[in-house]
Amino acid sequence: MKRTNPFLAWALFLLGAGIFLLLKNLGVFKEWGDAAWGGIFAAVGLAFVIWFVVDRERYWRAIAGFTLLGIGAVILLEWRNVSLGDWSSALVLFGVALGFWAVLLAHADNWWAVIPAGVLTVVGLLIGLGADLTQPAWMAAFFVGLGLVFLLLYLARFGQHDTRWAGVPAAALLLVGLVTWVATLGGSTLVKQWWPVVLILLGLVLLLLFLVTRRPPGVLPVAPVTEPGPVAPIVEPGAPVTQTPAARLPWLQEPVPPAQEQQPVDIYDVLAEQPPEPTTDDGR
Repeated sequence: MKRTNPFLAWALFLLGAGIFLLLKNLGVFKEWGDAAWGGIFAAVGLAFVIWFVVDRERYWRAIAGFTLLGIGAVILLEWRNVSLGDWSSALVLFGVALGFWAVLLAHADNWWAVIPAGVLTVVGLLIGLGADLTQPAWMAAFFVGLGLVFLLLYLARFGQHDTRWAGVPAAALLLVGLVTWVATLGGSTLVKQWWPVVLILLGLVLLLLFLVTRRPPGVLPVAPVTEPGPVAPIVEPGAPVTQTPAARLPWLQEPVPPAQEQQPVDIYDVLAEQPPEPTTDDGR
């Protein structure tokens, strides 16, 4: 099937959006303008989602579909005078994140989708909770959330044969988030100063477990080298059964000595050794 020219597609999109917004600003739709605006986004997003369900190989349809659904939901809620506050922006981010989660669930080989999906989910939650968190607490939750995203990839794999690399950013982000979170806590200076001892104790426990479960080095047993035995011959159909064991089993026969090296033959010596030809009475 012939693809649509991108210039034509964008031209039709801009023309349609411009005409609709102009009519909306002129009051043609009256109080239904926001409803129509949000409904268009929701309808187009739903069409992309259905298109993705029909053919999951084109995963970009899920991202576009759920993003448009999130935008349409926010517009329709505002039209109904439903105020979500900071959660309105978070709802749009949740829509984009849901698109990436759908890409991941469609096929395990799309393991990379867990990173943008997790990051957008964490940022959406933090935006929604932004008014209830101080700036240091917001930063601590941000680092911990990102660390949990990479930890999820490290543990679940999602089609990856080796995800040990994800443990590096997971450990770094979780450590930075923990340090930032401890700095926001009240209490004595003694706790803030000596809390890293907990990390040291955990490290010692893991080191002890490693030493206990480690296999002692040893020499692998060497299998004795044996000469290969004789191979049974293949008996052809119709072969006589009365053959001797030596005839039926070639390895029981006496070995044939190797042929000696032959010397070159002199033709004159061979002729001289020949007997003289008999003669007749007439001397012939």
